[in-house]
Amino acid sequence: MQDRRLQIVRCITRLDRGQAGDGMNGFQGFNREDRTNGLRADRGERAKAYFSRPGFERPLQAVWDRYASFGKARGNAVVRNATPEECEMVNSFMGWNVKPGGDIRLPLAAFERELLESAFAMTIEELHAVLTGEPLLTKSDRQQLDRQEWEELFRIVKGKLEREEGLLHPVVANWLEQLKAGKADGYRMLRELWRQYAQDAERELANAAAAWNLLLARHLGSEQRLEQSSMQSIEPLLGGLRSDDSRLDGSLDRSDPASPSDGLHPIRLPVLAALATGNPHALDRNVPAGRLLFQALRVSARRAVPEPGQDQESEVRCRADQIGQMGLISQVDRTGQAVNAADSAEAIAGSDSDSDFESESAGTPERDSSIEEPEASAIEADSLASREIYRVAGIADDDISTLVHVFIPWESGGLSILSLRQIERMKKVPFAGDLYVVENPAVFSTLIDMTERWLEKGGAFRLSVDGPALLCTSGPASAAALRLLDRYVQEGPRCGTLYYSGDFDVKGIEIGNVLAARYRGQFRPWRFDSQSYAAGSRSSNREGVRFSDEECNRLKQMGAVWDDSLCRAMSGIGRKLFQEEQIAFYMEDWMCALEHAGVSDSSK
Repeated sequence: MQDRRLQIVRCITRLDRGQAGDGMNGFQGFNREDRTNGLRADRGERAKAYFSRPGFERPLQAVWDRYASFGKARGNAVVRNATPEECEMVNSFMGWNVKPGGDIRLPLAAFERELLESAFAMTIEELHAVLTGEPLLTKSDRQQLDRQEWEELFRIVKGKLEREEGLLHPVVANWLEQLKAGKADGYRMLRELWRQYAQDAERELANAAAAWNLLLARHLGSEQRLEQSSMQSIEPLLGGLRSDDSRLDGSLDRSDPASPSDGLHPIRLPVLAALATGNPHALDRNVPAGRLLFQALRVSARRAVPEPGQDQESEVRCRADQIGQMGLISQVDRTGQAVNAADSAEAIAGSDSDSDFESESAGTPERDSSIEEPEASAIEADSLASREIYRVAGIADDDISTLVHVFIPWESGGLSILSLRQIERMKKVPFAGDLYVVENPAVFSTLIDMTERWLEKGGAFRLSVDGPALLCTSGPASAAALRLLDRYVQEGPRCGTLYYSGDFDVKGIEIGNVLAARYRGQFRPWRFDSQSYAAGSRSSNREGVRFSDEECNRLKQMGAVWDDSLCRAMSGIGRKLFQEEQIAFYMEDWMCALEHAGVSDSSK
């Protein structure tokens, strides 16, 4: 092909000179159009050779950028701190005398005029196409193309669902439309993924929509159930929904996941994922599809909350309404940018370690961060609240792998490791008075060691059966820890005080805020205030671990629910203070609590 082009060019040259001769042999069909194409190809090759020389790269890129902004040869393309090579190329083409080291201001109108009058005889757009092989898209071109491709994403996903599922539920269809318009939570995360990896965005959106569509199919009566639904094979084992239930928005009541009152047994998230996508981990919270589904279910759960004066029998529905109240302070205090964290689904303060519920960011209008739902970050910070969102929608969570360690001195064996499943199914919580909560397992074990030695010396005979209990969250409070604390506060025979102690660092404040906001009436800081921090920092003769600049900035934006001055003191002193450094104080307090709860009269 290249040889033929060269032959054509040579023939054209001869024709121009009146020297056709033998050069036309074999080209009897050569006409004016062939000549024009040949000339254009020749100009293109010469333009490539000329403008590919060192020194043209930055000036041309500046021309492309400026032209794309205005959509025409207007304004100046600016090259900062021009090199000698760049000056030489621009000077030779424009006939200028620009010196190296300064800025080159290249008027696009003048540059295009030189192009058209040169041997290349082409416009800026034509030059771009010759050099890059792609059209020079203006800003409006890119926006229009962006819009079309974004809408095409949703058209493809909807078409796929309709082909594979046979029917697209109206709730899912409306959610897709809202998401496309940038009016649904999860938009920014999906949009960013689409910009970087369009195929991944298509897959994740399709997985989330398919799962929700399949989940809503269970809410239909038996005659309306999706005929092609993958759920049919296991529905007889799960149990079906009452045929008269007409609630189709995914917000069915779920007061007890083990004994559903509405006839619809919950389905585990990995099972739903496997049926909807073929991958049991496709809806994990650390993947985009899982986050998209969770955002959709969260909005659905919020809509399910009854209005004041309506039926309040469903604890779970009311719980959905309280989610924002529980964690709003925690959410705002965590970063100082509460609403901006909603789409990220980063569970900074309360992520569960469960495998199925791990926590994890032109054309279409960008969604203003100010309209992100404020509850989102609060839900992320409260591991039990996020589970309620799933349960309200009929998805059973992993209630086995989330654990909490409890030490009740007067109980046989003392130490218990309880799963969420055990806590939710126990008929009543063990007797206990005040609850002492630590997040550090080493501190927890040290206090147990000391207690066991005390018991061996006769402390067991002096200990009352409603004495204090010790609880360890092992970091952010798990769903099991929160549920156990809930039950003690709500059902305990003696509703005592919840004393909490954590590390004096950003994470410790975040964890404390979750508990303080959730248990305001019972929460008390345990050696976890500004005075304790200042005293502990002064008493240490070691420099310890300093806060980074980023951590100091976060502390300045945060606030501890229980002590307004704590974060300011921490950022001012600049030193982290860990529970292990305070162990002597905890031991003293814990022993005093045990002694205080003991039977003072030996005759008792």
